[in-house]
Amino acid sequence: MSIVNYDVAIIGYGPIGKLVASLLGQKGWKVGVFEKYTTPYGLPRAVKYDHEVTRALQTVIPDDEIKQVSQKVHDYYEWCNADRKTLLKIDWSQDGISGWPADMFFNQADLEVIMDKACKKYPTVDIHLGYEAVYLTEQTDQVSLILKQREDKQETIQVNAKYVIGCDGANSFVRDNMEHTTTDLGFYSNFLITDIIPKEDMEFDPMNLQVCDPERPTTVVSGGPGRRRWEFMLLPGETMEEFNKEEVAWEMLKSWNITPENATLERYTVYTFKARWVEEWRKGRLMLAGDAAHLTPPFMGQGMSSGIRDAKNIAWKLDLVLNGLADEALLDTYTDERKPHMKKLIDAAIYLGKMICVTDLEEAKKRDEAFLSGNVPEFPEFPIITDGVIFKDDNGEGKNGAGEVSLQAVVNYQGKVGLFDNVVGKSWTVIGLDHNPKTGLSGEQIRFMQQIGAQFVQISANQENLPDSVAGDVEGKYSEYFSKNGFKSIVVRPDYYLFGGATTDEELSVMVDSLSNLLSKKEVVVKQ
Repeated sequence: MSIVNYDVAIIGYGPIGKLVASLLGQKGWKVGVFEKYTTPYGLPRAVKYDHEVTRALQTVIPDDEIKQVSQKVHDYYEWCNADRKTLLKIDWSQDGISGWPADMFFNQADLEVIMDKACKKYPTVDIHLGYEAVYLTEQTDQVSLILKQREDKQETIQVNAKYVIGCDGANSFVRDNMEHTTTDLGFYSNFLITDIIPKEDMEFDPMNLQVCDPERPTTVVSGGPGRRRWEFMLLPGETMEEFNKEEVAWEMLKSWNITPENATLERYTVYTFKARWVEEWRKGRLMLAGDAAHLTPPFMGQGMSSGIRDAKNIAWKLDLVLNGLADEALLDTYTDERKPHMKKLIDAAIYLGKMICVTDLEEAKKRDEAFLSGNVPEFPEFPIITDGVIFKDDNGEGKNGAGEVSLQAVVNYQGKVGLFDNVVGKSWTVIGLDHNPKTGLSGEQIRFMQQIGAQFVQISANQENLPDSVAGDVEGKYSEYFSKNGFKSIVVRPDYYLFGGATTDEELSVMVDSLSNLLSKKEVVVKQ
């Protein structure tokens, strides 16, 4: 049995595992990824991500490749009743604050191909396909894993890693080997999911639709470029076995004029939508991300997206801890930040799920009357980070935009014009509007920020003769953003959330000290 050593071992090579591996590979950490299957799944699964998630993907994937597998939403996500009267409209056509369309549809199989290519660029990342984890033991300074090859020689290897991340889905091996409790909200709905590839031009208005018909609640959405998806709810008394058949899928699609003559049925499966999460996302040297940590009904389109947020959050914190620049307790903030955020998204998804998954005629009538009269609870706001590594006031509440997603727009920087992350950088940033953000900071504070990888950037409306430390505000969006929020400078985390905004140089100094205390910094040289 061979023995290999890694800084981080990742179990599961779906989109979440790929992103964590790529982000840690960018920093030069030795990463071992282990996936029990030898070949990619290759069929559609998740179909939607938002602007924040697209920006996270931008960290490791070229913009043009993201655009190739994505389809911008040009109208509303519309909810209607059985009579096709509109109950609710969610505008998905806008541009998001992250420099990308607010919402886009994609094909997961295509996305994973380009994520795989991105991951393989990093020489410190080893990818092992066809290896299943069968044993795990946590020690004081490392985790030991035994993995068995599923095919061919049935090779067994021992992996020693400082940390292990379970990105291995709803049936997580890592989760099963760590002490945990699970909260289950008891929301269960079975849906027949069908993905088709049209053989001819098809027009859909609206592009994305929820039909809240008690006789058959149905979802009709894009499946990414050149694809469509229908989801048909199973009614009381109908079984998964009888619906998980190709002829049933075609029968359901027939009422929407989708037939074998005008479409290819790429995938059909019956899936149970659930709402649950693990209370402990980190225990010692073990951590969970994606479906291993949480499951949400798909009505907000935030399942995979939440896993991508997990990956970004955990990667920058592990980087600081591995570098010795932060105390290991920083890893506890992963759960503190991500779990409340995820719980709110699950609540919002259930809000919508309870709206569509109504099969009782009288209850459906009451629902319709409530929505048509406007007598319904307000739709939940999209969550922000409310705890963890954010700038707080004396009451422990986030202050000055702390925990909100930060702006990304087009800038002119050091002779390059493009989205901020592409031409400036993808780590900590301290940005000042029309002034040097180092002003008012001590030499020690500046060294601390630079030590954790931060860049200091001045934003200016001027586009001519820009010094290297100044970025031109090509579209005027940064000037508008700073003015609207009353900020003079901001500190942005590597996952693009605001640590906080400062209205004065003095306040920025307080913010930097606050961040230093949260990280318990140590004098160690950062890997390049």
